Amino acid sequence: MIKKKLKVCRGIGKAKDYGCGDDKLIHKYGLCTGCFAKWLYNSEEGQQVLKKSVLRAKGKVRTDNKIKHNQARQDIKKKAEFEKDLQTEVNTIVRLIDVDKGCISCGHGWKEGWTRQAHAGHYYSVGSDPTLRFNFFNIWKQCSICNNFKGGNERAYADGIIERYGKMTLLRMNGLKAKYKEIHLAKHELIEKIKIARKIKRAIKSGKDYTRDELNDQLGIY
Repeated sequence: MIKKKLKVCRGIGKAKDYGCGDDKLIHKYGLCTGCFAKWLYNSEEGQQVLKKSVLRAKGKVRTDNKIKHNQARQDIKKKAEFEKDLQTEVNTIVRLIDVDKGCISCGHGWKEGWTRQAHAGHYYSVGSDPTLRFNFFNIWKQCSICNNFKGGNERAYADGIIERYGKMTLLRMNGLKAKYKEIHLAKHELIEKIKIARKIKRAIKSGKDYTRDELNDQLGIY
């Protein structure tokens, strides 16, 4: 262990002209512990340093408390709540990548004087097949009327896929159930997928383009 050398207590920088002049272990600003404390409390420059230090300490306490609070919330949250959180992020991504598209079922374009909400409509509903709830080939932008009041408007949904993306895309979607029988994600896996989805969302908002294949690969579930 290297032993600290004694130095002349002579203030430097903001603490210039302070110091007892004795050979002591220097704490900060060229001052020994005692002189540093006196400088903090008895000079304008010291008061400013002290104030900033107190603010940093309070900020760190707030940050630490927030981290602990968020961790405590995550610890008591149920798996279903994390699934809902991930679904929210995935749905937002769908609306972002389909932002210039009309409703997949009825073609509503959101340009009229009155409008409908833009939803992320599942081809296979979450209730009928929860395994596919996060698959981007199972979710396309849909208007609230078709999604909520027409039960997903399934026949028109399929027609819209063919018209916009071709029969092969619909065939691929129809084969999702056979390809993905069951998917089980633990709480810690869902938390990780939520982080990935939020990162994807930020990238899209910053101008990055993704295909649905790329989104599925990035999310890493399918």
